[in-house]
Order: sequence, then C-alpha cells, then structure tokens
Amino acid sequence: MSHRLYEQLSESVSKHQDAALITITDHPDVSVVGSKFLLQKNGTLYDESEFPLELHSEIIKYCLPLLRQNKTKTVQIQLNGKLIECYVEVFPVPSHLIVAGAGHVSEPVAEIGKMLGFYVTVIDDRLKFANDERFPFADEVVCSSYIDFFRNVPITPKTYILLLTRGHKFDVVSLQELLRREESMDVEERTKYIGMIGSRRRIAGVFEQLKNKFADHNFVNIHSPVGLDIGAQTPTEIAISILAEILKIKNSSSGNSLKEKISSYSKLKFRERSKK
Repeated sequence: MSHRLYEQLSESVSKHQDAALITITDHPDVSVVGSKFLLQKNGTLYDESEFPLELHSEIIKYCLPLLRQNKTKTVQIQLNGKLIECYVEVFPVPSHLIVAGAGHVSEPVAEIGKMLGFYVTVIDDRLKFANDERFPFADEVVCSSYIDFFRNVPITPKTYILLLTRGHKFDVVSLQELLRREESMDVEERTKYIGMIGSRRRIAGVFEQLKNKFADHNFVNIHSPVGLDIGAQTPTEIAISILAEILKIKNSSSGNSLKEKISSYSKLKFRERSKK
C-alpha cells in the first residue's frame, strides 16, 4: 500500500468514518494485480495510480454496497470484456459508547465496554476524575461541562450513551440537551440507546417534566432505570447489567436466558451426527 493511501485510511479510522480497502487480485494485465483503492461511504474513491474513470465507476458500483453492509468479500467486475477480481476489506466504524460521569460504576463500564469492541469515551466536568489514570481502557477521556459536550458530540445510530453522573441534575440537563438535538433528527438517525441511572420515583418526576418540553420525542430509545435485572450490587455487576442491556439493543435480541428455549431436559433426544 502506498504511503498516501495508508495515510488516507488512517485518517478515516481516526475520524470514525467507514472505509473499504480494495485490492485487485486478478486482472488480465498482471502488472495491475495488487493495486489498491480506498473507498469511503460517501462514494469517494482513492487509488495508488491513475486508473481510468470507467474502472473507478465500476469499483464504486460493485463495492459501495458491500461497504454500506459492512461485508468483506471478493467481487468480480466485467469491464470491456475483461474479468477483474477484487478483494474488498471493510473497516467499519466501531460503535461509540459514551459514559457521562467518572464514578465507581463508570470504571468497569469503560473497561468492559472496550473489551466488547466499543470506542469508549468518558466525560466528566472534574479534572480530578476525568483523566487517563482512572480510565486507562478508554479511548478518550474528556473534561468538559456536560451541556457543552452533548451539544456538540456526533450522534448516530451506532452511539450508545450512559448518564451516570454524580448528581441527578447533571443527568437531567444532559438528557434534555440530547432530546433537544434528537427532536430535529429523523428517528432512524438517532442513537439507539440512552441509559440513565435512578430510582423509579425520581425517574417518574423527570419524565413528567420531559413529556411537556419534548412532545415530539417518543422516548423509545431511553432506558431508565438502566440495566437488566440480574440482582447486580457491586460496581462491576452493575456494569455487566448495563452492558448486557446495551448488547440486547445493539444486537436486536430478547435478552432472555437461552435455557428458555428448552422446555424440558428429560424430553431432549441426543442424535449423533452421521459420518460422511
């Protein structure tokens, strides 16, 4: 790969932009085999050499759908009677986990979130807490006011937000800022998950206020109290409960025990696979 193409790929990854690295693996002209292209989700294509525009058009036509579907595979392109084979390697943007608040629960949330493949951002308005020493597993630790942060942070369907601040008032102002932004967005553009910690009574009071201020928001992406009911007590257990709920939403799963798919062990029948 040329240095220019490598720099372009690195920039796409650092900016959290989906990209695909395309390599010509078969071509009638063997000197072309191994040539690489970089395709971005907006349809922009970069190459290492000055290939014909008609080849660019065909690569975009066949490879862009794969990029948008996050599929890595080999494709074959017919161009002027020539068969060209390309290997399309997709570099999808990881889901973004934003943890507002740098308390005891946030530490295992950030660590386990990173283990699950999320790009993890921790935000707190106290420099004493918002630092790399407390969150060595986070990709990004931000010291900022919550309102300023949530007013500007990019929000996509791959963004998952946790409001775990030290005071409920900070959770509420953060949630209000998020809802204010989301009301101007199409439903499919909004984050799939906003989790807010709190008791049922406190949450009832919050939503009594919110439903009047944000009448156009259906609140379906808000999860509060946060987490699945697994009897969590310690910060680590609570973190697992929260992240299990996020995975449930992310993977469009039920969250039920797999055991429920088996009605009775006594009725199970073991069938040995036949050897071919």
